[in-house]
Amino acid sequence: MSPNKRSILCVEDDKDNSDLLTYLFESEGFEVTTCGTVEECLYQALQRNFDAIILDNRLGHTTTVGACQEIRKNDPHVPIIYYSGESRPAEIEKALSECAVAYLVKPDDFEKLVPTIIKLIQEASVQVENSF
Repeated sequence: MSPNKRSILCVEDDKDNSDLLTYLFESEGFEVTTCGTVEECLYQALQRNFDAIILDNRLGHTTTVGACQEIRKNDPHVPIIYYSGESRPAEIEKALSECAVAYLVKPDDFEKLVPTIIKLIQEASVQVENSF
């Protein structure tokens, strides 16, 4: 990875959505790693530090809140953002209260993805600097 590139782990089980997110973030200068299962997500997230992680709320029939909690234990400062078609308030509240810092709904919040990621990465960098 280039030292100037920000890295994102994008966890999405729909190939078209994964390709779209990859294109979107790569065109903004990010290095994007994609995966489509909870197991792959945990493997990637625990192997290296990402500047941000984008999670779908559901991968197949499995929710990703447990994976999100595991990632959070390993890296308490990484911004974890849900980008999901799941829009029930109880599900959104659960993700936000358990581990995520933002929750955007597909496809309505598509245009908010890049600005939200950039803002949250900047906030996380300040938070890490202030913890030393």
